[in-house]
Amino acid sequence: MGYLPTGFAFGVLAMQAGLSPVLVIAMSVFIFAGALQFAAVPLLAVATGLGTFALTTLLINLRHVLYAIPLIGYLPARSWSRAYVLAALTDENYSVLTTIPADERRRFATAVTLINHGYWIGGTVLGVLLGKQAASWIPNLDFALPSLFTILAIEQYLSRRRFSPAVVGVVAYCAAKLLATNYLLITALGISLAALLVRAFMRTNPSGAFAGRKRDE
Repeated sequence: MGYLPTGFAFGVLAMQAGLSPVLVIAMSVFIFAGALQFAAVPLLAVATGLGTFALTTLLINLRHVLYAIPLIGYLPARSWSRAYVLAALTDENYSVLTTIPADERRRFATAVTLINHGYWIGGTVLGVLLGKQAASWIPNLDFALPSLFTILAIEQYLSRRRFSPAVVGVVAYCAAKLLATNYLLITALGISLAALLVRAFMRTNPSGAFAGRKRDE
């Protein structure tokens, strides 16, 4: 249900930025990309070039490739349902699906995705309708998405008891803050992805590089 207030925050912020109500709702219906939609608001407001927009979209949503890999074996059997679950795979969908017992994920994948999508659309519509009034009622609405991510991170830790992803995220943010303040989010995501890919490679090939070097010797 965290998607309801987060979608609401997106609708309000998008309306404050001067975007069309139809465009705002259409983004939530057809794009449904949480963090990217929040990032798109200022880009659309200042008419950012297509190249910059495309690169930003690619880098922000690249993490969804990593989300999809662990769920490949649990996707619905029907092609349309499988395509929808993959297209609508967001941070929250991944978080919920991976906390469901493995033997039940396939059965609930489509339902979880539809419910989350519905909450997001409903929240967006409310934000569009109440945008002008809500901005004065509720300050700092742009913090809704980070708050939701924080809750999801806590739930993931309680479910998996693995602290390393959170450490990677914090270190990546600090490094990005020092290296590229103007491109903080994109840089932090890039560092996080690189670190997680290296970690995954090392776990699947713990002695591959060393063994190859030893054979050469």
